[in-house]
Amino acid sequence: MTRKGKKKTLSIEPASAGVDEGYHSSLSSCNVRKSAKERSSHQICPESIKGIDDMGQFYSCHDELLSFQKVNQEEMYKANSLYWANEGCNGSTNEQAMVGDEGGQEDAEEGLAFLDRFLALETTNQDKAMKQPSCSHQNNRRRQRRRFDHAVDLGAGVGRLTKLLLLKRYGEVRLVEADGGWSKRSRNYLGRKRSSRCSFSHQRLDTLTKADVQGWGEPADLMWVQWTLQYLIDTDVVDCLKVLAGGLREGSGVLIVKENRPYGTQREDRFQMDMPQGGNERYDITRTDNHHRLLFHQAGLKVCYTERGEETNVYALTVM
Repeated sequence: MTRKGKKKTLSIEPASAGVDEGYHSSLSSCNVRKSAKERSSHQICPESIKGIDDMGQFYSCHDELLSFQKVNQEEMYKANSLYWANEGCNGSTNEQAMVGDEGGQEDAEEGLAFLDRFLALETTNQDKAMKQPSCSHQNNRRRQRRRFDHAVDLGAGVGRLTKLLLLKRYGEVRLVEADGGWSKRSRNYLGRKRSSRCSFSHQRLDTLTKADVQGWGEPADLMWVQWTLQYLIDTDVVDCLKVLAGGLREGSGVLIVKENRPYGTQREDRFQMDMPQGGNERYDITRTDNHHRLLFHQAGLKVCYTERGEETNVYALTVM
């Protein structure tokens, strides 16, 4: 699924390029690059991942969370399926049903701006790298120019991001959605002209396989996963990301992840998990930056660019 209501990004602060030591952001300060390296995911201790759920239970380490999620996985996923089958976040429009408020258009515009900033920055860095005498053929291969042929909208819902973002930059988009009702409605929402540039897959991300991704055909130049990983338990996040990584175009494919982060009165160093027995009647987990980076690293992905919003983090990921 996509979305978690009433938590759209209101402002964006550029951050240092993530953990790829070979990637140089426009922030050329040595101190900035050092801090990014120090936050490298392989240095994040799983014991530092702590948090609380809306039933008052505290989790003192990552293993404790993993054990709890494993035991309650079936109940949590069942509640989520029912939640989205019953119109999700509700609202008077399809966009409101996805995000819970009227911020769907603004969010998509911010997403498009993020994508353009990332691509422009990468092009600049590639041009600089190619001019260096030490630039090897291997590095040339790794720094292939991005292509704009195929994008994948994961947890697409009704197709909000496909319509307002992805089709503005990519020739074709595949929408992958777990709920059959939303998948069918997306065709009407997009309209005949846009739908002619799209393909539709009714698939769950927690059970997605390598064969499923291969069945999509052409490797993806971009995969966009927004407000979706929060509905998966941690082991399924890692497994899903591993499978998706195999579907990226070699040498140039990128995976964008946008998720909520703890904000406001919540502790930013602790995750917040909602349970089906709580007020939201569904399972989701708002992870910290370190929590996300740990899962990315376990999936074999590296952060090459990230931006921090008022309530969200957005990551551009590539294969290690």
